[in-house]
Amino acid sequence: MQIKKYNISKPKKYTDKQNQEKTQWNNIGTMTEFYKDDGSVSRIIEIPAIGLDANIFPMEEKSEGNRVAMKWGVPSDDDLDATFGTSTGI
Repeated sequence: MQIKKYNISKPKKYTDKQNQEKTQWNNIGTMTEFYKDDGSVSRIIEIPAIGLDANIFPMEEKSEGNRVAMKWGVPSDDDLDATFGTSTGI
């Protein structure tokens, strides 16, 4: 299994002493991706300031007659075990 971590940052614009506009990037959390040997990918997003520790699942297109709606993808039991089992250990 391969694991990739990403910072989640929020930009804040400010003007320095030379009157130049700058951007400060404040880290607010992380996203972790788990690339499994079977080709599947699981993701966890963590934003401690608001107490968020959540999994990310794709939205899938669903047809209802002549309408097209989006529905949340539902993880398999294997996905839940893999993501919840490692969310605090990384």
